[in-house]
Amino acid sequence: MFVWTTNGATHCEGFDETGALFGGLGAIVLGGCFGLVFLPASWGLVVLGIVVTVCAGCRYSIRIGPDGIRLTLYRFWLVPVHRRHSLLDADIDIHHDLDAAGPNGLVIREPYADPGFDNESDVFGPSFGPPRLFRLHARLVTALESMRAAASRTPVPPELRNFWLGPQMGAFDLVRAIRDQRGRLRRVRSVSPVYVGEVELPPGSIFHFNEDRFLDPRREDRLHEVVLGGPIPLLGRTVRPGASLVFAPSGRLSSLRGAFESEVEIDGTWVNGRDVLSFNEDGELMGFTLARDGRAAGRRFPKGSRFQCWPADDVLPTRWTVRLGGALKLPEITLRAGESIELSDDITRITAICPRRDVNASGLVVRAGIVPIPLRNDGRIDVAGCLKNGILRPREEAEEQRGF
Repeated sequence: MFVWTTNGATHCEGFDETGALFGGLGAIVLGGCFGLVFLPASWGLVVLGIVVTVCAGCRYSIRIGPDGIRLTLYRFWLVPVHRRHSLLDADIDIHHDLDAAGPNGLVIREPYADPGFDNESDVFGPSFGPPRLFRLHARLVTALESMRAAASRTPVPPELRNFWLGPQMGAFDLVRAIRDQRGRLRRVRSVSPVYVGEVELPPGSIFHFNEDRFLDPRREDRLHEVVLGGPIPLLGRTVRPGASLVFAPSGRLSSLRGAFESEVEIDGTWVNGRDVLSFNEDGELMGFTLARDGRAAGRRFPKGSRFQCWPADDVLPTRWTVRLGGALKLPEITLRAGESIELSDDITRITAICPRRDVNASGLVVRAGIVPIPLRNDGRIDVAGCLKNGILRPREEAEEQRGF
């Protein structure tokens, strides 16, 4: 691992230790078999050495300069297999695997990811020896903060830079707009109707831009929230003045807060119209709080329960989480208000629970924590699943820890 500075930019070159280890071992196995079968012993050793040297050539290169963060991962020493260019508002963080005891590298995380673009880079940096990893992380973060400080002195254009709202710049009172110390737009009032996607927003609405964090000068103004200055028709109803609307970067309405009365029926469900209502790309209700008792998975859910749907990712399938507004009785435990459960994507069955206390099951104690406790189709705890997830322990051990 080598770190140096040239012309104000910080460079770092190092080995991908995990990739080099597995590449070398794979080369020994495959190259050794090939050499033993097809080549004489002397030539086989030479070929094996060359193959191992080439396959172990896994390295990374990172550059932090005025243009941002540039990461390149190489295989076979010279072949680039991953390139990534991030602006200066990206973060360099220490990466932890859920099944690993300690950190296993560094990762670049984007504050805003475009659709179809992963907001995390591949993992790079020292894989073995946390002190080396922490030293590298500290040095790269220091270099990044230095570049951000220099970029903060760059003048920011006074106009509104936004794909949807830039062409409607005349509809805003930019003279009286509130800006941060760098000149980035934070809050501005509309003086005529403004259109975001298919929603018409009335004059007098307050548009909030850009979060309270460093934003690269090349980044456009990010619409954070709109507070309505007057009523508008939406979802077949009238949204009240003062309601908060949040839009996705595509212009799609993402969520509402304080839009309706305390009870409103949407898609056959009585929800709290003053709480946050969130929607997916198709306009379907994906997040809500029950205004009355409701039913899902064949059970009654109490008023005040918060439902939220999470789309599938690389690890988990589509699922619903419910933060309970009251007690919910299951065969082996009665969950309390504030505890959570998980539902299948079609909300026909409870798949897991997240209590705030340990649970007794089949003479064992299931540990409560960040890992949900899986359930069988009959609503009882899936002991085999708990064992697989490593959240089971004998009752005697649990009682001894509690001082019994």
